[in-house]
Parts: sequence; structure tokens; C-alpha cells
Amino acid sequence: MAIEGPIKELSLMDLFQLLAMSRKSGILTLDCTTNVGQVYFSSGNIVRALLQSGQEPLGQLMQKSGKLSHQKLDQLLKEQAGQPRKQLFGSMAVARGAVSKEAALDLLKGQIHDIVFQIMGWQEGYFRFEDMEIDPDPGLGFVAVTENVMMEVSRRLDEWSKIRSKLPDLESVLALAPATDVAAAKLDLNPDEWLILANIDGRRTAREVIESTGGLEFEMAKVIYGLIATGLVRVHTGKPPLPLAVEEPKADPVRVAQDRLHAGDVEAAIDLLTGVLQKEPDSSLAHLFLAEAYYQTEALDEAIMEYKLASKGQEENPDINYCLGFAYARIGRLELAVERWEKYLQFLPGDRKAPRVRLLVDLAVKWATGLEEKDAIRNLAQPPDAAPQQTGPVPELSPEVKSWLEKMKKGKTKPQ
Repeated sequence: MAIEGPIKELSLMDLFQLLAMSRKSGILTLDCTTNVGQVYFSSGNIVRALLQSGQEPLGQLMQKSGKLSHQKLDQLLKEQAGQPRKQLFGSMAVARGAVSKEAALDLLKGQIHDIVFQIMGWQEGYFRFEDMEIDPDPGLGFVAVTENVMMEVSRRLDEWSKIRSKLPDLESVLALAPATDVAAAKLDLNPDEWLILANIDGRRTAREVIESTGGLEFEMAKVIYGLIATGLVRVHTGKPPLPLAVEEPKADPVRVAQDRLHAGDVEAAIDLLTGVLQKEPDSSLAHLFLAEAYYQTEALDEAIMEYKLASKGQEENPDINYCLGFAYARIGRLELAVERWEKYLQFLPGDRKAPRVRLLVDLAVKWATGLEEKDAIRNLAQPPDAAPQQTGPVPELSPEVKSWLEKMKKGKTKPQ
């Protein structure tokens, strides 16, 4: 049974603690209108977390921390992209000896803390928890104890209150204080502080400065707080006026990404669409094409999330329900697949794809019914001659089962 409701009606801290204490397994999806997050729970503990935008990939974290070279990162990403079913990056990096298991686990833990911290700041939106079996990544066995994550997030929230005393809003414009260059030359600044100063031009907001550094929002906000406290940086509220400029019309990046996708360049399409959604998080078309790209790369969890975002405000959209049915079926959630396909058939009963979908629904129902009709195991203490004897002709297999068996045989005899 799903747990769902508006974020403002239930403290997210309480929700996480409830899932931990109940030892729940499943996926918590949170939509705050400008971003979407997913947190994966296994027996009440967190094993994975995703953000639709604003999440720094694990590979980049490894590179920034000095664990991976740029060349090795590119090599691993290309290998991952070429896999029929994507292996999680952390497991692959450890398996290839690129990083130690301990380093990968530390970075994963930090990534979980960053994502959950961002989610805890959401005041509006909607959450939904769906029960399902979730296992830790078999390669690393990463598990973050939810109570420990909540303690770290609470500490950061306290620090954030302190940061806001000097930096009330990340949309505030940052400027160098007079004679900053002279003052900075006399200070022992660390690399992050120099990086922040180098990106302040009197027009960029704090958020834009942080994004230009490629650093984590919370950590870089602390650096900015320190620079403001020492008088090196000043804060101006509000964004500066946009410069007037005449620009040549540009090609629609969503359509460009669509062309890349149709041409088979899936990774390029994903990069383009991710960039579009960072600027236009409500672009349904970008979400839809990104979902298709993820589906093609077997990143099914991400595909499902993007299909849902594409259907926002039009949950009965038959085409998206058609796609979601296949995505759910591919991860073994036949009951959710049937639910989506039935919505599709309700609105497009005469569509050319409808007969195929009806067949899939019938097969899924037969499969589920068959699993529920298992007989109890016979008494193994009986002698072999006591086993029931088969009488009469062997029942004929159904055409559906024959077709499936034939497909399996072809798959096994297919040349390698």
C-alpha cells in the first residue's frame, strides 16, 4: 500500500524516521515542482538516492577528490554506456581497481547526505512511497543507516541557519569588497576560497557562483559565508538587470536531442536534455525524450521517474501510460504495468498497438495467477512409489507458452 500526500502536511524528517522504524523497503519519490528526488529504502535503511537536477555524479566526485584522473573517468563512463544493462558506477570503478572500496563507500555516503539535505529543505510539493523489494548494490553492499543520515542532515540544517545570517538568499548577487585584491594577498586562503573569489564579478548570484565552481551547494555556501564574515565579499539582494543583447536564433535543444536520440547517439541526447531541464525543469517534452533515452540504456528507474514528470498535469495521457507499462514490466512490477496499460486501453481502445497491449495484459494476469496457485509440496517422507502417477495424455501447452519457449531457445542458440 502506497503512502502519499502533500509535503507540507507531514514533516519530511518524521516521514524518513517512520520509514526507518517500520523497516520499510521501497522507493520514496518527492516532487517539489522545481525538482524531483527519489530515495531507495531497504529494510528501513537508505541504499540509493537520486535528484532529477542538481546532483553531482559519483564519477565527478571521485575526480574532484583526486581518486580518479579525467582520462580514467572518461574510460569508465564509455564502458558503462556500452553495457546492455548499466552497472552502477561505484561498483564498476571498484571492480576495475580504479578506486578502493572504502573510498567509494565514503563518497556514496557523502552523496546521500547531500541529496537528503537538499530534499529536507523542500516546503511544497508531493511525496509518494511505493512498497517493493529493494536490495543494496551487490557490488558494494552500500547501506546508510537512516538515523545516522538524519543526524548529519540536522547538523547541516543548524549550520545553514548560521550561513543565512550572512547570506540570506542564494539569489543574492555577490561582489568583491573594495581593495579585496590587496586584502586577499595578505590572507592564507584555501583553494576553494580562491575559486569563489575568482568567479565573483558583481553580476553573478551566489547560486551561479557555486554552479560555476562545480562544488557542492552546502560546502561552497559555507566558503562564501566565511568570505563575507572576513569582509572580502559583499552581498547585494536581487538579481542585476539583464544585459541587452541581440542574439541569433538558436536551434531548439529539445529537437536537437530528439534527432540525436533517433540517430542512436543516446548519451549525447541525455546530456542535451539534462542541460535543458536544468534551465526549464517543467519541460514535459524534454522529460519525455529523456525518459526514452534512459529506457534505451536500461536505466529503468530513471526512465520511470522521467515518464512520470512528463505526464505531470496529464496523468491520463495514454501514450505515456503505454510507455510506463513497458518500463514497469521490465523491472518485474507486473501489477503496475497492467495498471498503466489498462489506462492506455481505456483512452485508446482502437489504437494499432492496442491488440498487442491486451495480449501483454492477459499474459501478465495469467502469470500472476499461476504464481498464486502453487500447490503445497508433497510429503517427501513418502516412498517414491507413493508419488501420484500421471494418467492420460500430457496436457498441451498454450500457444503463448510455446511462443515464449521458442523465443528462449532462439536466445540461447544465438551466435555469441
